[in-house]
Amino acid sequence: MERKSELTNLYFWEMNLAQKMNKDEYFRIMHNYVQYYYKRATLYKIWYLSLSVTKLLILAMIPVSQTFAGLSALPWIAAGASSLCILLESVTELFRMKEKWVLYRKVGNDLMREGRQYAMKAGGYQNSDEEKNFRIFVTNAENIINEESSSWKQMIQNIKSEKV
Repeated sequence: MERKSELTNLYFWEMNLAQKMNKDEYFRIMHNYVQYYYKRATLYKIWYLSLSVTKLLILAMIPVSQTFAGLSALPWIAAGASSLCILLESVTELFRMKEKWVLYRKVGNDLMREGRQYAMKAGGYQNSDEEKNFRIFVTNAENIINEESSSWKQMIQNIKSEKV
């Protein structure tokens, strides 16, 4: 019963929000979206590049370590380093860091592009009717966010198809 009440409250909140939201509030929400996407893109970029560089450094050290007389007698060093690289690559792929970095960055860029076009009355925003331009902007921004959701669904389907 409690869950149904939460869903009902959410429904009414969304109805009231849609009826009362003004342009400034919508722009604040879009600003928060852009910040969210750029923060996530930066986070995944840092993780992806850090793990990739670490993996490359470890791989580069394997042949070097085998040239030293004392270390070449210890084959577990090369095996351990190779295993660590496999682990790093697996983590990178498991969390799809590169794909998420690119997707978050794309969505952030797309939202910023729409905002700039709206502000400059360029692209599809060349109408003299400001309300019409704003409705077009809202539609385009919401479509960008919706496309991101579709991209996530596609990514999940690709992961499932790879497992088969």
